[in-house]
Amino acid sequence: MLILFIFAALAYGAATFAYGSRTVDAEDSGDTGPARYARLLLAVASALHFFAIGAQCVEGDHPLKNIYLATSFGTLIAVGGYLALARRGKGLDALGPVLAPVGLIGLALGVVFSDVTGAAGGVPGGKDVGSAHVGFAAAGLAGFTLAAGVAGLYLGMERRLRRKLFRPGRGGLSLQGLDRLHHRLVLLVTPVFTLAIVTGVLWTVEAGGLEQLRGRIFEVAAAGIAWAASVILLVSRAVWGTRGRRSAWLTLIAFVATVLIVVSYGVRS
Repeated sequence: MLILFIFAALAYGAATFAYGSRTVDAEDSGDTGPARYARLLLAVASALHFFAIGAQCVEGDHPLKNIYLATSFGTLIAVGGYLALARRGKGLDALGPVLAPVGLIGLALGVVFSDVTGAAGGVPGGKDVGSAHVGFAAAGLAGFTLAAGVAGLYLGMERRLRRKLFRPGRGGLSLQGLDRLHHRLVLLVTPVFTLAIVTGVLWTVEAGGLEQLRGRIFEVAAAGIAWAASVILLVSRAVWGTRGRRSAWLTLIAFVATVLIVVSYGVRS
């Protein structure tokens, strides 16, 4: 497993460097140098990451064991989702320099803290509800990561258009295309995150009763903010047709709240 971790980390680092070497006019003239191999390197890194997780499963460290292994799995899902979406054109290439180091961080957390069990970081006794919660939470983190990335791209492109700094390139997504993709991602991740909240509450109450739930008021509040932001986004779009910058900012709020939940679990463990 260690050799897989080393090669996956090196591949993530190489992908980060390759994405970072892209020039401003790459959309017009095409990628040159290391940048042309960026997506391939990220695909190799994600494959090695997948096999590293498989090797950990063989050793008994499955993704539902603790929050760190779940985070590793969630970042892998996010990277894989980005690679699938990026095949539609160059419009999403700007997410590569973000997701490559995110994948590396998730991989490192999953390897370094793979032995954490019990307390806040692990699933006590391998309970079904706890395992389901960790699985849904990992998928929710991956979904919000992708949705927040697309929302960030939308805000950046919209700002450049307002300042007349944007030059349309070949194969890029329009603002309308980014908005549509962003909405679909939120539409997919919100039910998953809802299940993560429900199973998390059930798991906490089952483990220590309502007193245990009161001790996790920060996580409950952050989860409520993330859920409310995503639901408000979907409802306002369906009822009033709200979209654009307001929707993007709501997604970023939900993403930040989700990250704070993961950080809180990590600090507690």
